[in-house]
Amino acid sequence: MENYQTEQPNPQPLTEEVRDFYQRDLKNLVLAFFKDPINGLRTFFTNPPEKSFMHSIILYASVFVLFFLGSYILVGDMRDYMGFSNFLSIGLTPVLIMLAVSVLSFLAKLLKGSANFKSELLTGALCGIPLGLLVPIAFVLRVFGMGNGLLSLIQNPIGGSSMITVVILYLFLMMVNVFQQSLKAAGYKEVLAWYLSPLAILLSFYLGFAVVGNLL
Repeated sequence: MENYQTEQPNPQPLTEEVRDFYQRDLKNLVLAFFKDPINGLRTFFTNPPEKSFMHSIILYASVFVLFFLGSYILVGDMRDYMGFSNFLSIGLTPVLIMLAVSVLSFLAKLLKGSANFKSELLTGALCGIPLGLLVPIAFVLRVFGMGNGLLSLIQNPIGGSSMITVVILYLFLMMVNVFQQSLKAAGYKEVLAWYLSPLAILLSFYLGFAVVGNLL
């Protein structure tokens, strides 16, 4: 009796996965994010890419590294008075916010009948794109001497100038839009998605800050 075996392709090394993501897949995500902000991401939620889970993990890790290293550079001489746990908390905060977004998206879709948490990681990961923009914005603020950069934005995001407040609000609305497109892709009516999305993002920020405050 012959033994039939399905030949499995060799898994791609992690370094190649990361390289391919930054060279090709990230560009497609960013183009969809900014080129068609109304409906551009719904395709990713309706028919997730084959490697959406890996892409999500890479985005989570990238945001952590961006905030961790970015905060270390941006605080300048203040790093002498800060420990490893301070930089770790800064790096973990956006990641926990993204994870909270994923959990809330999963629960919302579970109410509709079915949901896959691994797929919902993509919702939180895409919210990492506007969150990640905080770091280059903080660098710009640092260059022009406006506040203490990333540290001040995290500690008091609406306590700066009116221009900074508008930028923070704009990034918040971008995250709301990601969550809204995710809900609409799951069959939520537009009005309900419109009301639920900002509440979910606000709750995600609260949960992210609360958890990191209790951990560190």
